[in-house]
Amino acid sequence: MYLKHLLRVMLFWLFAMNTTFADAIFDPDTNTIILSHVLAGDGSSQTESIYATNVRITFDEVISAGISWPPLIHPLPWPAEIDFFDTRNQELTISYITTPDRSIERKDVVIKIDSVLGFDYSESIAAGVSDFKFRYVLDESLPVEWRNDFEQIMANLQRDIPIFAKPGWYSMPVFAWKSDAEAPLPFISGACICGGGEGGSYDWMSLEISAWEIENSDIHRYSVVPHEYFHVYQISHADLSGLKWLMEGPAATLESIYVQEHYGVDYFSQAQAPLLSGLVRESPSLYESFSASGEADDNYSGSVFLTLILAEELQNQGFSEAEAYRKIMKDFFWAGPNLNNWESTFAEVFSLSVDSFYSKIANYNLSYEGLLPSEDLTISTIFANH
Repeated sequence: MYLKHLLRVMLFWLFAMNTTFADAIFDPDTNTIILSHVLAGDGSSQTESIYATNVRITFDEVISAGISWPPLIHPLPWPAEIDFFDTRNQELTISYITTPDRSIERKDVVIKIDSVLGFDYSESIAAGVSDFKFRYVLDESLPVEWRNDFEQIMANLQRDIPIFAKPGWYSMPVFAWKSDAEAPLPFISGACICGGGEGGSYDWMSLEISAWEIENSDIHRYSVVPHEYFHVYQISHADLSGLKWLMEGPAATLESIYVQEHYGVDYFSQAQAPLLSGLVRESPSLYESFSASGEADDNYSGSVFLTLILAEELQNQGFSEAEAYRKIMKDFFWAGPNLNNWESTFAEVFSLSVDSFYSKIANYNLSYEGLLPSEDLTISTIFANH
């Protein structure tokens, strides 16, 4: 009885203070849930979405109780989760929910909402505008200049390459820190879109920024951001995990186009072309595998080479430069390829079989010369709607 009274007092105080909670809070006595961040949408790019904070609701049906989720798998400084209300089927997925005393902690609970009691803030996100939510954890070890540029890069990318939230894929934390500082969490390292392991079944973006790159103003300290962002875009549409050159080639090509457009740096020639290995001409199919291509694909130089040649072959078919890169970076992924059908999808999108494409590689010199995108090619032009 005392515990029930205490919970009521705590919930009343928290409501009154308009506190932004770390995650969803459930009061079993009143059937009330406070959601710190909610995104509502139908999973398409055709209708507006709504983002709201500190939403207070009651519910009348539990569709899925989710799974038990101990706090050690969801530790600080992990940022507050965002929950997703699917407007098509009127279901709310709560990414992580607990009680004030932490006696209940569960992940991916799905409920039907009974009523909305109130909220602190809301905004509409227009149709066609990126509504996928990134949650930044930017370590103070990073210079203010880097943090400012990072936020501008992300704003540019979300404007030009929108990622649309959908059930099961609507938010991701981003951890960034300087390599000579302690990592934000023990299971986070490197630069990747990572998940699983000690981080549980959540996904996150890891940006371990080299201290050397910062101290020597190396452009990779910035180019890594569009590279990893584009992986989130790819994963939004395709399931090609492990298919190396078709994932890494377009991502590494896009990062070079981005820094060429925004920083005036030819990263292709500076950091990718010098690392080319003859293996890419001899056995291009090996670049489908991380292990098979190994060190021969240092900094994804060979994967970029294959991507540039594919763009050249598409232009030989009569497509403009922008159209060729749009087919590679947008149309192919929007076609929804997976590890079972990627070859047929490749042939359908590019009007060229994978084997026929590989047979053409030996006709090209082992060089980026004559293959580089024009300096006036922009990200927004590539991803424009046509």
